[in-house]
Amino acid sequence: MKKKFSLRSQLVIYLLVFVVAILGLIYIFQTTLLDDFYEKSKVKILEEVANDISDDIADGDVEGSMDQMVMSNEVCVRVVSNNSKYNNVGACSLKNLDNDSINIIAQKTDENGGSKLFDNFQYRVGNMTAPNDIYIFAKLIDIENEKVMILVSTMITPLGATISTIKNQYVLIAGIVILMSIILALILSRFIVKPIKCINDESKNLSKGNYNGDDLKCISKEFDELNNTLHKANDDILKADKAKKELLGNVSHDLRTPLTMIVGYGEMIRDLPEENNEGNINVIIDEAKRLSALVDDLIDVSKLEDGNIELHKSDISLNELLTSVYNQYKKYCDGQNVEFKLKLADDCTINIDELRIKQVLYNFINNALNYNNKESQKIILGSEKIDDAIRVYVYDNGEGISKENITNIWERYYKVDKEHKRHHLGSGIGLSLSKQLLEAHNLNYGVDSVLGEYSKFYFDIKA
Repeated sequence: MKKKFSLRSQLVIYLLVFVVAILGLIYIFQTTLLDDFYEKSKVKILEEVANDISDDIADGDVEGSMDQMVMSNEVCVRVVSNNSKYNNVGACSLKNLDNDSINIIAQKTDENGGSKLFDNFQYRVGNMTAPNDIYIFAKLIDIENEKVMILVSTMITPLGATISTIKNQYVLIAGIVILMSIILALILSRFIVKPIKCINDESKNLSKGNYNGDDLKCISKEFDELNNTLHKANDDILKADKAKKELLGNVSHDLRTPLTMIVGYGEMIRDLPEENNEGNINVIIDEAKRLSALVDDLIDVSKLEDGNIELHKSDISLNELLTSVYNQYKKYCDGQNVEFKLKLADDCTINIDELRIKQVLYNFINNALNYNNKESQKIILGSEKIDDAIRVYVYDNGEGISKENITNIWERYYKVDKEHKRHHLGSGIGLSLSKQLLEAHNLNYGVDSVLGEYSKFYFDIKA
């Protein structure tokens, strides 16, 4: 298994590698390549001075600008021409350049296209031969139908001693930089690695919902955001754990009730043959259906969360859909002394999964029946025009929902009333399932409610 280094060690190593690479690059440029850069720089100055003098000659101003360029660029300049106006205007030892050397330079410059650099040209100055480290740049120009040659020279100073000095200084500088880099890496690791380590240590308690990062002092926005994200994850885990416990309690109750009824009525029919009648058998069948509905809802919730449920949409009449649901509940509501009404807007054709939308309406109606303790219970299933859509709703005059609970009722297994009630119909997880079915249809949904007065669950659908 490949060995892994700590973040602090990696930070030190990466910083040292970077520093060594930069120092190595500087060393190459300051020692190995310094001679080449220096030579190219001096040659470039020679060319620039020659071009500037050429422009000045063309403009008629020679001596004034030439003196300035000689002083500022540390070069020697000479202009050679048959015209006394230009001839021998310049400075330095190039004035004493012999005629043979001038003729050779002129010839080779002309052959080279009008400009040429002489880096090892041997010529005499008086009784002495010029050293090899003097460079001459020659340029030929035409002025008033006459050839004028501009000569610019400079001495290339050997850099051996300079490079040796740089190398000696470089060792000291490299040592200081590496030491400073290590210190910087350790300081940075303290501010970067320590919060990460603390967050990592705390996150080990995340699965238990015990994450506590309130005391962490982070120097960057990113660490604060990570800490806040883990805080939110911790809160979500606590909510999920609480919801899981509530789910187990709710489902256990919902399972126990029909199972108890089925077992009780089955034993009664077995032990008392005279009780083997249609009414008792229907109780067993109804409770079995209730049990089956609970299992189906739990399976649907699981499929929706995994994204495995499919919608089978078709075009149907909205009023026919609502009428079908109304007729299915009307008889039951009459038997429970619940006033159940149907209010329809103008009919329209909608494209939905009919069975799934009916499932949503069933859950809305079951919720209205289960949480209405008023003596005169009233439920309305209806539709109404809202802007460019049709709003389908279920209204009840029950106990309503408080503002602090209204945003939570769509959450999985959330119950406003923690005292579990006997569900007349449905599984008890209807609103969570309805939310996911409506979102799968991309429909807007919500609830209007006033505590102690009414609740109105709805969803909007376009024709």
